[in-house]
Amino acid sequence: MIDSSRIAEKFLQKYRFRMVIPYLKGDVLDFGGNKGELRSYVKGNYTVMNYDHTALEGMTFDTIVALAVLEHIHVAEIFEIFKKFKISLRPHGRIFLTTPTRAAKPILELLAHMSILDKENITEHKHYWNRQELYDLADKSGFIVKKYKKFQFGMNQLAVLEHASTPELPAIS
Repeated sequence: MIDSSRIAEKFLQKYRFRMVIPYLKGDVLDFGGNKGELRSYVKGNYTVMNYDHTALEGMTFDTIVALAVLEHIHVAEIFEIFKKFKISLRPHGRIFLTTPTRAAKPILELLAHMSILDKENITEHKHYWNRQELYDLADKSGFIVKKYKKFQFGMNQLAVLEHASTPELPAIS
């Protein structure tokens, strides 16, 4: 889990929050949401789930958020989790995810070495996803990427996913 007591960690977390807060609709699953810091921004039911994704069975959500979490899980397991997301995401729901880019790896490692970022958090990164891999993840899981963008000088990326067979929803700016 992120040591959000560090100033840099808090800054990065709040930056990611600002990107998704306007789009938190209905019941929200905060996957990898630590201590539930996003809870105060959710108007519907809020569920935080960190490591035990088996609890997803029988639950449905309008919004699934996975902010800075994919990189902490083995790739094969991510595909299994997204199969569960496919079942748990309601028909007009959206998934919002952020993950550092490969370009961020040496910078994150340096900042961790300098104790600016939590070393344990950075060393447990298992994979740095690129754009094509996120699109492949979406496609193989039955989703489409409605929006993709890099932020923080290309060191981080946001992807917004929807069911591949869902009628058009309002655009995301």
